[in-house]
Amino acid sequence: MKLILFILCILAAGLLPFSLTDSDPFRSVPEAHSAAKPSSSPLMATEQEVRGFFDQYIERYNRKDTDGFLWLFSLKAKQNQQDGLPEIRKIYSDYFNQMISLQNSFEDMKIEIYQNAAEVKARYSVNQVLKNGKEKRVLKGSARWVLIKEGGMLKILSFDYRHEKTP
Repeated sequence: MKLILFILCILAAGLLPFSLTDSDPFRSVPEAHSAAKPSSSPLMATEQEVRGFFDQYIERYNRKDTDGFLWLFSLKAKQNQQDGLPEIRKIYSDYFNQMISLQNSFEDMKIEIYQNAAEVKARYSVNQVLKNGKEKRVLKGSARWVLIKEGGMLKILSFDYRHEKTP
């Protein structure tokens, strides 16, 4: 009996480290990516690099540069948790082709940088002039991007947004 108890104690002590690991399957994408490396690893990017990325994002979006804009997306990108890169390409190609002009801007940008990802949240406003009837409209809403490094460059892994059309 003492031998069995002794063996159980050894097994319990051996398994204890496994029970202390974080196994939360509902962690956010940046948390999951940052957990992949020890905390002594450097951050994935600087805030200046992330802000520079978004300068390119806005410039290419406002120019309606489909290829340049989509170059900012990872090959594994998801938009609103469903559309993959081929669908994203079609959505933006169709969208840009409907516009005479676009003016996108961000405010209240919050940047969190981890070891393997960055999370950016912001409020946005897009002034649109449509080709059909030269209708003008404004979209406002909130957005969340998760950026990763792919081929040494920052890329959008996921992009989720909500908007409302204003008169």
